Amino acid sequence: MKGLDYSLPLSLYIHVPFCVRKCDYCAFYSLPLAAVDKEWMEKYLSIILAEIDALNRDYGKTYETIFIGGGNPGVLGEKRLRQILEKAQENGRAKEVTVETNPETITPDFMALSDVLTRISVGIQSMDENVLRHLGRNATREDNLKALSILSSSSLRWNADIITAVPGETIETTLHDIEEVASYNPGHISFYCLSFEEGTPLIEREVPIGEEAEAEFLRKGWKKLYDLGYEHYEVSNFAKNGERCRHNEIYWHLGQYVGFGPGSESSIGYFPVISMRDSETLDAFLRSPELSCTPLTAEETEEEFLLTVLRTKDGIDKAEYSRRFGKVFDSVYKDAIRSLDSSFYIDTQNCFSLTEAGFMMLDRIILALAMGI
Repeated sequence: MKGLDYSLPLSLYIHVPFCVRKCDYCAFYSLPLAAVDKEWMEKYLSIILAEIDALNRDYGKTYETIFIGGGNPGVLGEKRLRQILEKAQENGRAKEVTVETNPETITPDFMALSDVLTRISVGIQSMDENVLRHLGRNATREDNLKALSILSSSSLRWNADIITAVPGETIETTLHDIEEVASYNPGHISFYCLSFEEGTPLIEREVPIGEEAEAEFLRKGWKKLYDLGYEHYEVSNFAKNGERCRHNEIYWHLGQYVGFGPGSESSIGYFPVISMRDSETLDAFLRSPELSCTPLTAEETEEEFLLTVLRTKDGIDKAEYSRRFGKVFDSVYKDAIRSLDSSFYIDTQNCFSLTEAGFMMLDRIILALAMGI
């Protein structure tokens, strides 16, 4: 693959563009099963397997991590998922292998995949029936409880997603969601505000609760997760010791990853990087899958680096910054940093990172730093 740095680790992402039913807030590209012919799913599978096979032969080594996301990959069923996972690991077992799914598709048959994966990410979103209905979720509270019971009794690592700041929801409801999900002992919890995206049913009937209200939901939720023993290691992600999501850390540190499937993204190279995107729709993907490549400039690569790594508690390793960009971090950003409130960041000889107060101001801080490039 042109532009791939074969000396660096490589991760693999597979986008499954199918779901049982689209949630009212979802803007990710996916198609409900009612709109999908069975032959489309089989053709999708054959193309994905061929793409992975070609990359396997080209890269020739074990992938660092593998992530199958969606949509809802669970709708593919255990047999198809196994084919993808086995093909992706023909060159060796990846350090972390994750499948994303929704509660209603977690079954004992699904858990039979435990020999070819290491981690499951489940979209719980809320344990409250009213909130679930408001979000237009297909899963019910009962589905959530069944999924949590199955996951908590398995040997796999697992993550649960929780959405907060839903119109009409109280902070008490969010805190109860966190407590109830955490009682099943997931190693990792993703916790984030509801997003209002153009073209979704949700935005046509609701309005956001406002930035100040959202911030209060987040502050209270962050404290609850901390009290329950979870490290706030990325803006929207919390983990117990040793349970961070390795795959997402590849994204956040601008590592190499290749994405296959409609609308999936890739980033390869080191400095500068090449951004790639697979065919935008399922129709285009089934006709002729094609990765469109966009080489980023040095400045664009550095901006992308700021956008991703400053989301993490670890922040910017100044030695890594110098290796990657051939510059001294303190020299480039000292004036921009001086303009920031000192409560927003931690600046040491080796690292620059944001505090939780800084996470709240993330976009503004990144803009201030990017202006100094």
